[in-house]
Amino acid sequence: MTSSSAEPLFSTPRYAATATPTPASQRLLVAQDASRAGGLLDQPGPMRLLTLHGELAAAEQQECLPSTEALFLRLQMLLEQAPAGTRLQVLGDEAFLWHVCRLARHAGLLADEIELFKLGERRRLYCVHCSEMQEIGSETECNCRHCGVKLFVREHFSQRLGAYMGVCLDPDRPYEQAQAGERQA
Repeated sequence: MTSSSAEPLFSTPRYAATATPTPASQRLLVAQDASRAGGLLDQPGPMRLLTLHGELAAAEQQECLPSTEALFLRLQMLLEQAPAGTRLQVLGDEAFLWHVCRLARHAGLLADEIELFKLGERRRLYCVHCSEMQEIGSETECNCRHCGVKLFVREHFSQRLGAYMGVCLDPDRPYEQAQAGERQA
């Protein structure tokens, strides 16, 4: 089984570039920043915008929530009351996208009813050594903030966890970096 190095892994997420013009009984648009969501408002059907920052004059119904936790709670409530045919569009960095996606899937939305639009470089990393999560940027190597192991960020992405997999960069000496830090302290 061979694979071209230019071709991304099957598990690597692919994000929408433009909105799919699919009819919907209701649209929920969830954005970290409303100012980046303007192009998605021209879709058919009623639209409700939930955001953390900013406003859009063109949005009929919009709520700017004070925190990520408040936004997630409000979204969960709206999804529990959503009629059949509801479509969800999400704009934000990967950590935000996949948390919202998990909430939507748990509420019963199908993958085809959810569109993800990636903005920014922030993403989640799962350390396979200590099973902890951390947020990182676009780097391909980093230290685990929990166990200290020097990690290589694999292209493999777990949709269940909403995270990339971090594996030990040097399996012969996995804790060398952490132990060196302890000796210096």
